[in-house]
Order: sequence, then C-alpha cells, then structure tokens
Amino acid sequence: MELPTPYEVALLRTAQSALANTVRHAGAGRAEITLSFMDTSVALDVVDDGRGFDPAAVPVDERGDGGFGLPAMRSRAATLGGTLSVESAPGQGTALAVTLPVAGPVLGEERAA
Repeated sequence: MELPTPYEVALLRTAQSALANTVRHAGAGRAEITLSFMDTSVALDVVDDGRGFDPAAVPVDERGDGGFGLPAMRSRAATLGGTLSVESAPGQGTALAVTLPVAGPVLGEERAA
C-alpha cells in the first residue's frame, strides 16, 4: 500500500519521536508500534510499558518547531488534518496514537465500483 510522501514522512517522524521519548524518558522494558490502514484513515500507535507521566502537565508549544516531543508530533498530525492522542499516567506506561485522514484510493488500491 502506498501513501502520499507527506503522510509517510509524518508517520516516520512521529514514530521516531515517540521512540526517542520512550528511550529518553520512559524507562520502558518494551515498546510496540502498530500501523493500521482503514478505509478513510491511517493510524500509528506506539505503546510502552514505561513509567508513564501526566499528559496534562506537558506544556503546549505553539511554535511547532519540528523538534522531538509531543508538541511537534501534534503539529505534524494537524498539518495533515489528523489528530494525536496520548494516554498515560504515572506508573502506567504510555499509549500514543496518531490518525491521519485519507481520501479515496490513496493507499495505492483501486476500489471496485
């Protein structure tokens, strides 16, 4: 299946950023990445079993300067009309999900009429 280049880049950079955060901050023993293709969207999930954190305590960076971190990931998703969600709590690990909308057969498949 083929995605437009901006989607591929956004998903790759988000996965890299999420894993960098896992290595840098989580103290995780395990991390799992899942890429799912649906009819109208593509989703990337990154889940770890690390120490977790309070997502509400992370400052929102309006600059979206492309660096590692949640603000940059959120900005990258929003640029493509997508969303980023984070579920975490101290001692509970972290689950990050980015969902990007796709229109029509952009995944490289012809749909039967």
